[in-house]
Amino acid sequence: MKIFGRYYLLLLSIAFLFACQTTEKKYKIEPNPKTLTIVTFNTEWLGDGINDTKPRSARDYELMARMLSTIQADIIALQEVENENALKKVCDYIDGYDFYVCEDKGRQNPAFLVSDKISFNIFGSFRQLIVEPNKTRPGFIAEAKKGNFDFTLMNIHLKSTSRYDSTPELKKFSQIIRTRQAYALKGWIDSMEHFSKERDYIILGDFNDNPKKKSTTLYPLSEDRNIKFLTEFLKSTKNYRWLSIDHILVSNAAEQRIIQNSLHQIDFYDLLKTKDSEKISDHTPVVLSFEISSNDND
Repeated sequence: MKIFGRYYLLLLSIAFLFACQTTEKKYKIEPNPKTLTIVTFNTEWLGDGINDTKPRSARDYELMARMLSTIQADIIALQEVENENALKKVCDYIDGYDFYVCEDKGRQNPAFLVSDKISFNIFGSFRQLIVEPNKTRPGFIAEAKKGNFDFTLMNIHLKSTSRYDSTPELKKFSQIIRTRQAYALKGWIDSMEHFSKERDYIILGDFNDNPKKKSTTLYPLSEDRNIKFLTEFLKSTKNYRWLSIDHILVSNAAEQRIIQNSLHQIDFYDLLKTKDSEKISDHTPVVLSFEISSNDND
């Protein structure tokens, strides 16, 4: 697991919290008032308890809540959330988060957990990502502000190339769909650059690809000079030979606020028994922090 500098202490605190046999059911969220911390995390079929693709017990929902609470983030962008009832099963164990779900026709929706201490407004869905009906999901857009840092945020989950793509033709079709989605995101970036006064914007989520991979489908984004992939060098915590597919992209202006060495992953697979880790998710959270004291730039 790759942990930078002071985040070694965070790892120790997380390990201690997981090791404690506590009867406490509410995990308090109190983010650092001097910084802003964001997270992207794919929850792997977070269901509402009714005919779930990935069944979970009450203990499993609490375990996810406990893990997320250790990060003490201001905003957590989640993917693969079935509906509000599913997210409520996690939030029942957390004190200090509001939650929002972009419910679409499918069962894998983007969602936000947001500290009740910051300003946060939902813009709505970005339906241009639905480039293929019933196979693709919308983005979820919001605006937020903490201290002097105000920004626009989009949570996404791009098309996967999965085991169901059983032929070279099906795999190629999934890759084409993902590239079309990357172009749709580039169009949104262009609109932010040319038609919005907001210079600070962030795209984060499960991209199902990495710009460093050979023949990447994300080249419309990785070649755009207005935004930067901060996470292209990260390795998967499931298999260190793989590059990560969970990413945070920031505009050039937002990049200036990043706190050095704050980008890291929470590898709960190193902290828990495998059977417990697998009940949380097959992804792990990616975390990034920003300073909020500099003057606003727009």
